[in-house]
Amino acid sequence: MDIMDEVKGLLDKDGVAGLTQKFKDSGLDEQVASWISTGENLPVVGSQIKAALGNEEVAGIASKLGITEDEAADQLAQAVPAAVDQATPTGQAPPAA
Repeated sequence: MDIMDEVKGLLDKDGVAGLTQKFKDSGLDEQVASWISTGENLPVVGSQIKAALGNEEVAGIASKLGITEDEAADQLAQAVPAAVDQATPTGQAPPAA
């Protein structure tokens, strides 16, 4: 297992729309829009990941990977934008299920 496996799991569980909504609900609309669009991805930091996904989700991922919560959040901050970008190659988010 690695961080991308975990992000794929989040995408499988929530879908792109569900996952990105968590970030929008945390006030990261601009970042989410950049991940979905075909342009450059705006960055997020670990604390924003924790706020969007919740400490329990981040702690669970950290536990599975054998790393600290901060390390998991920092890795997710890199992986989530890339995964959303890859899941939306046309610059359009798929409709919510």
